[in-house]
Amino acid sequence: MSRILLINPTAPKVGMDYFLKAPPLGLMVLAATIPEHKVEILDLRNYDYSSEFIERKIQKFDIVGVTASTSMINGALNLCRLAKENDVKTILGGYHGSLVPEVALSPEVDVVVRGEGELTFPELIYSFNNGQDFKTIKGINFKVGSRLYQTENRPLINLDDSPFPRRDLVKKYDYHYFWATIDALESSRGCPHHCHFCCEAAHWGQGRSVWRYKSPERVIEEFHRMDSSKQWFIFNDSESTLNMRRIEKLCHLIKEYGYHKKWKSCQGRVDDIVKHPRIIGKMASAGWKMMFLGIESIHQKSLDIIGKRITIEQIKTAVKMLHDLGITIFGSIIIGNLGENKEDVKATIKFAEDLDIDIMQFTPLTPYPSTELFYQAKQNGWITDKDFEHWNLVQPIMRTPDLSTQEIYRLVQDAYNKFYFSWGKLYHQFFVRSFIRFLHNPRFWWFFKMARKFVINGVKTAGTWPDQFKYNSKQEQQEKVDKIQKLLRNN
Repeated sequence: MSRILLINPTAPKVGMDYFLKAPPLGLMVLAATIPEHKVEILDLRNYDYSSEFIERKIQKFDIVGVTASTSMINGALNLCRLAKENDVKTILGGYHGSLVPEVALSPEVDVVVRGEGELTFPELIYSFNNGQDFKTIKGINFKVGSRLYQTENRPLINLDDSPFPRRDLVKKYDYHYFWATIDALESSRGCPHHCHFCCEAAHWGQGRSVWRYKSPERVIEEFHRMDSSKQWFIFNDSESTLNMRRIEKLCHLIKEYGYHKKWKSCQGRVDDIVKHPRIIGKMASAGWKMMFLGIESIHQKSLDIIGKRITIEQIKTAVKMLHDLGITIFGSIIIGNLGENKEDVKATIKFAEDLDIDIMQFTPLTPYPSTELFYQAKQNGWITDKDFEHWNLVQPIMRTPDLSTQEIYRLVQDAYNKFYFSWGKLYHQFFVRSFIRFLHNPRFWWFFKMARKFVINGVKTAGTWPDQFKYNSKQEQQEKVDKIQKLLRNN
């Protein structure tokens, strides 16, 4: 029996990291594939530990497995380096290892898992313990001398056969979604669409048309194993709404088993929403309270360049449909789309305000490795910062033909400040206008169960954000907190 430590590595907190603390589902699933071994999960992404504690922890294990997105890769390699210094074997997984095969040449990494690891990971553990040749294992990268060796792709699995995540291994951590408690699940993988900035297809390694899902019955089985004391059940999918017949059946099962009282959130697409108003209504009655939408731009030319395959009218219709049903919207807009100048970006920011999106994320255009945008940006010399730690969807790391990185950064600042922190007339303020709209629609009254924590913590936390989100003074921050508390008390 091996002692195996699975680590979610640290990275600088940026953007929405202050609002969301999500469990590392991928590591929890991997832990379930090796029940015969002693496994522990260490979450450094969401919780702070001293370097001395981390080293002492690593020293107690035989194998360390680290997952990493692109912005987390520096922290992941540092952990692998620390493990090797203590004679501990290292496995690297997650998006970055699939997108940048050369990371397997790093001296601190023994082997990299590409794509999903349910079958690959236990084979690797067996290989480490029994001296099996890595070359017989599908879906990995490793070094032979100074040369990169890649084995053949592993066929994708049936997601209903994926083991249930080891939730017991993260019970000591408290995860939240805008300060409301959460548990999370995965109901699908991949996406059949091909937005030029998206790395989904490259990660799973099977091309643009792959989208797989768990059956409604399997999703309900997962609900049975989740923590019913949590306020939210979060769907950790890139695309949950592609097969709306599946969603409709799931809604029936949710009601049958009494899970409709549990708040739910997922990521969807506006075209799926407008095509299926009846099923969206069933989602609302089954407990859906929030949906993440990639809006990206107000300009159709930009949506077409991205490959989004949606229209401006679909965006407007979907937002109204969801709001009418009492479903809040977590929207995402890209700042610096190809072909957009300053005035185009400012029009998109105004569009987000006019739509009255409930929560908005503004991210600079980022060319993740192995994406269509990455190859285009690399060919044209647009990438200005090659430190992957900065590829975090907050710091601009590429220019465009129309905008410099400095201009993009200032536009991101402007977007957040105007959307959230424009403290002009009272009823134009973000928290106040949202509060009034929620108050007038009884379908939104669920929100007031979490409103105080969401609003107060949101305002307080903003004082610790990067420069574009900071207040002018602590006194200004406290004045705004006091004003909102008074408004909540009076209503």
